[in-house]
Amino acid sequence: MTHKPEPAGRRPPPGLFARLLDSLQDVFTLVLDKERRIVYANASFLEHFGLEWPAVTGQVCFDLESSFKTTAGEEMGFCPRELGPYFPAHHVLTREVDGKKFIYEGTFYHVVRGEEEAWTVCTFRDVTLMFNLECQVRQMDELERMLAQASIDGIVVNDLLGNVLIFNEGAARILGYRPEEVIGQLKVSVLYPEGQAHEIKELIYSSAYGGPGILENYETLARHKDGTLIPVWLSSRLLREDGLEVGIVGYFRDLRERKRLEEELLRQERLATLGKMAAHVSHEIKNPLMLIGGFARQVLKDIAQDPQKNLEKLRIIVDEVKRLEDFLIAVGSYAKFSEPHKEPGDLNVLIQETCLRLEPSMRESNIGLSLALDLDLPQVQFDPIHLRQVILNIAKNGLEAMEAGGTLTITTGRQEGRVFVQICDTGPGIPQEVREKIFEPFFSSKPKGSGLGLAISQKIIEAHQGEIAIESELQKGTRVTISLKA
Repeated sequence: MTHKPEPAGRRPPPGLFARLLDSLQDVFTLVLDKERRIVYANASFLEHFGLEWPAVTGQVCFDLESSFKTTAGEEMGFCPRELGPYFPAHHVLTREVDGKKFIYEGTFYHVVRGEEEAWTVCTFRDVTLMFNLECQVRQMDELERMLAQASIDGIVVNDLLGNVLIFNEGAARILGYRPEEVIGQLKVSVLYPEGQAHEIKELIYSSAYGGPGILENYETLARHKDGTLIPVWLSSRLLREDGLEVGIVGYFRDLRERKRLEEELLRQERLATLGKMAAHVSHEIKNPLMLIGGFARQVLKDIAQDPQKNLEKLRIIVDEVKRLEDFLIAVGSYAKFSEPHKEPGDLNVLIQETCLRLEPSMRESNIGLSLALDLDLPQVQFDPIHLRQVILNIAKNGLEAMEAGGTLTITTGRQEGRVFVQICDTGPGIPQEVREKIFEPFFSSKPKGSGLGLAISQKIIEAHQGEIAIESELQKGTRVTISLKA
């Protein structure tokens, strides 16, 4: 704080309290003795009212000329003429200077030493700006008031100190208060969980949700009169007048019904998925079990009559058991999905390791491999086990699609601040009606597919905050693109 030079011939009286009063910039203070003579005036008082200390010291306070008026229109000086033992805590005073109206908050009180009155302290605070700004906020046009009251959304306006100035019927309906219980009675922080109002104010001044001075579509919680928390969608704006910040307006929408509908929809989707899963699991397990059971009974019946034929049946039984095991593993992976344990890693190295596992299948199916890896690819945060599973799932789909041979191409690179992996095959492509359902659990166009490979892959990529997309053209092949944060 910068200290202004003392007026000529004046020094602040000794004592910490007096020195504190003399440092105040926006509070104008007089101290009177028992005869109502001025024994102290702080520097801000002298400067604001254009007075000199030699002309003030020792003067009776009501002998100093001033043009104060009370709210009742009565003339008043720097202190009341009638000084009884008790005074109202505050007087609202007005004063005109060069045609400009000023408004002050005046406070007068006694300081008592022992049983005798020792001093009277008079303080004045210029509240003109605050008073005018509050009036401007309060005095909305009638149309604006009607629109605010008719709004289905809650509208709350508060000044910079948090005092609620406007509280419309929408806010009353959502939060359970009557407007008269809030306006001029409560701070806006009461309408939020503890600490939330401060956090929201910081977000308004930041650029995170629409730019400085703006908060757009921010989902948060508001506190109902009964103490319960209500999910709301909040938008806020700083209110400015002549370049000065005067308050904050908040528009909030009740999300309780939307949340209820979302939960109901999610429940219905889960039930539908569960029903679909039960039917699919029943189908996938029933057929192999019937085959296994039939062959097992035949082998048991004539185990010694035709060993070669029984050996073929046993091989079929083993294959079907393996198919069931693979299917149940896939179902377990989907149902018990675990969050990825991400760590920084080299995506190119992971792809090269994964391709080594695919080499025997590619040689057997007469499929070539083409790698186009970006050697300057930055390290990426990923779970190596999960991401290897995704690449294997997609690559195996591509190999199975190229029954007559072809080429599998894997490309890595960077685009728009993200790292991508593209896996392309030269198979027959995927029809549009299949492509629309390809990520649905248990949907498969292959006779023995579980329908979970791509569904699991999508869950893994989403858990990495990434994206997976499929493009395909009939007779030209399919391209699967995975993008992750760089």
